[in-house]
Amino acid sequence: MVPAPKPPLKRATEFLQRGDVWARVGIGAVTAIVLWVVMFGWSPPFSYRVREAPLRDLHARTEFEFKDFERTDDLRDEARRNFLCLYSHDQLTIEQMRQALIDDVFEVKQKSFDEVPDSNVWKKFVSDEALGKAEGVTSEDWYNRFSQALERDETLEGLKRALDKAFINIDKFGMLETLEHKVGDGSMEEIEVYPKGAIQNRRRVKVADVRKAEVLDQLDEQLLTEIRSESELIDEPEFVAARITDWLKPQIPTTLEFNRTDSKRGADEAESSVEFAMRTYQPGERLEQMKVDLDRQGIEANVPLDDDDIELLRAEHDAFVASRSSFARVVRSFLFLGMFAALFGLVTQYLYHRDHHLLANLKLYAIVHGLVAVTLVFAWIAAINVHWRAEIIPVTLFAMTIAIAYHIELALILGAVVALAFTVTHGYDLGEFVTLTAASSSAALLCRTIRSRTKLVSVGMISASIVFPTVIGVQYMLGQPLTLSLLTNALWFAGGAAFAGGVMTVLLPFFERLFDFQTDISLLELTDANHPLLKELVQRAPGTYNHSINVASMSESAADAIGANGLLCRVAAYFHDVGKLRKPEYFIENQDSGINKHDDLVPTMSTLVIIAHVKDGAEIARKHRLPKRVIDLIEQHHGTTLVEYFYRRASEQAAVSDDNDNPAPLDEADFRYPGPRPQTPEAAVMMLADAVESASRTLREPTPSRIENLVESIASKKFDDGQFDECAITIGQLRSIQDSLTKSLNATYHARVKYPEQQSA
Repeated sequence: MVPAPKPPLKRATEFLQRGDVWARVGIGAVTAIVLWVVMFGWSPPFSYRVREAPLRDLHARTEFEFKDFERTDDLRDEARRNFLCLYSHDQLTIEQMRQALIDDVFEVKQKSFDEVPDSNVWKKFVSDEALGKAEGVTSEDWYNRFSQALERDETLEGLKRALDKAFINIDKFGMLETLEHKVGDGSMEEIEVYPKGAIQNRRRVKVADVRKAEVLDQLDEQLLTEIRSESELIDEPEFVAARITDWLKPQIPTTLEFNRTDSKRGADEAESSVEFAMRTYQPGERLEQMKVDLDRQGIEANVPLDDDDIELLRAEHDAFVASRSSFARVVRSFLFLGMFAALFGLVTQYLYHRDHHLLANLKLYAIVHGLVAVTLVFAWIAAINVHWRAEIIPVTLFAMTIAIAYHIELALILGAVVALAFTVTHGYDLGEFVTLTAASSSAALLCRTIRSRTKLVSVGMISASIVFPTVIGVQYMLGQPLTLSLLTNALWFAGGAAFAGGVMTVLLPFFERLFDFQTDISLLELTDANHPLLKELVQRAPGTYNHSINVASMSESAADAIGANGLLCRVAAYFHDVGKLRKPEYFIENQDSGINKHDDLVPTMSTLVIIAHVKDGAEIARKHRLPKRVIDLIEQHHGTTLVEYFYRRASEQAAVSDDNDNPAPLDEADFRYPGPRPQTPEAAVMMLADAVESASRTLREPTPSRIENLVESIASKKFDDGQFDECAITIGQLRSIQDSLTKSLNATYHARVKYPEQQSA
């Protein structure tokens, strides 16, 4: 009686009570939470990139402050204009000039006019203009008058004191003709003066106090005042002061020298120290840069964004995020986690129906989720820089890894899931999703067979050639203008896809070890005849080795005929009977002496010896670190088939036993291989090739019709026995395998022409 189906609620309750279900839910939840933390799932993303054009004019969503470049430029110009430039003051030149004046005065005092006719010394004290104004007075008269006025000041101490007091400001601040710096390079009203070689002792000075024209006017008055104060030693102070002034005017030097280097550095520091002036944007206000050197005002539609635009948009975005309420953050977090729950649910459903072994194996299920999480994290990090378009690199690498480690269909599904998740969480448009999907799908489809590392480079280049026009076409259809910026973005994406191929070339060996998968490159390395297992097989079981070589050739051709991995079949065939190394003499292909060891054994014991070679082969393969896929085929190449010869022999012995009235029943399970049955098309091919090659050796006259009947008979028997129930193989594929095996055997046993010598012999 067929039991009644359980109600849906009860089935759901029983399903949710299973620990393995919650383990997988936990893996998905942990993955989603990690991504929520890394990708700031509670916060809206910043989705603007350099060189991309917004499809509309942008306005502020909230009140925020941003740099006012125009006002800041004005403040910085003002800071530069107000900077006090540096001038060094050479005090020694003033002292030397005063000493020269005293020396000339001494010469005039000590000699008579007759002793110094046409003296250049006295000419310094008398200007032509002053002498011309004095009617009826000769130069000699003034000479004598000047000497007499200083007659009491024998050592000129009074004159020296007067000069020192009159020059006190010039000694301290110096003198210059005109300012050497230009308008805009510093203040034109004040400067900073320091003694030469002592820049740390700077003094702030008004330019009017050191400009020569103005200083000399003040010096005349100051000198007259100070000489008058020395009236006890100096007569006629006005006349003496006038002569000293006539001497000084052409002789007095400029002592200030512009320090261009330190002044420029100081002006630059003053300019850079000015903090940015801020402008407040109100909600709804158009976003624009306040810069006078911009050709446009505002962030306009269909105009590619530049760095300054991104900076303004970033400030507005940060203010908008900060203004969001806790409730809005909770809602976004819930939706973020819900999206990943839906995506992981979709992936789980696919695995349940198409790749159940990835779902059943908790480790493999966790690896798939881990790869998705790592890819999205690296893509997020790569997208932080608004100039690069590097997110395509981890997405393409992910698709290539899944295609190589598992299969292309899974890579296409997961690549699309990752592209969708990245696009949505970043707030990008449809063009980003299409571009990433194009890169991942093209790379995955090209990774069907990887037999050389240069193939991965070509995969990257071909993917790049697909991505480049895809970016241009999709973005243009979405409203992006056809500009140099769009072409640059397309090149960035294409370059990332090409770079991914090169990176995969380097990472492939590490991925093979990390995820326990083998590419055709690794499988090709196992075809080397110098492999220790193959060398041992040749020496200890030559018949088995020859059988393995034949099975390898036949299974590779058959696998290629149905689109399976022929190289995997060839490699697995080389090693599928290595378990016979434990007891090679018990297998007929190695019995050269004609002595059959099984003649001395009961059928059940012989069956145990024969069946054991599968388990022994798997152990030996693991010991020699053969790939798991090869070990799986070793374990599955006999499935759960019946060891017919010894089963019949046991049946016959039971029939003729002494207890004919009550014969002991035979359990067929005792004469079957432990399995598992073939799980993949490659395992099914291996099973048929192994059985057909062994059976063909019993044909006395292997004609094409007999070979065809043999192959069809064996295939039908395996099919009827349910050996192919657990692998995804169709009737059509089974027929293709039969045809390929028939052709291979016909090529091996083809008829040969008998030559006369052979006929006579």
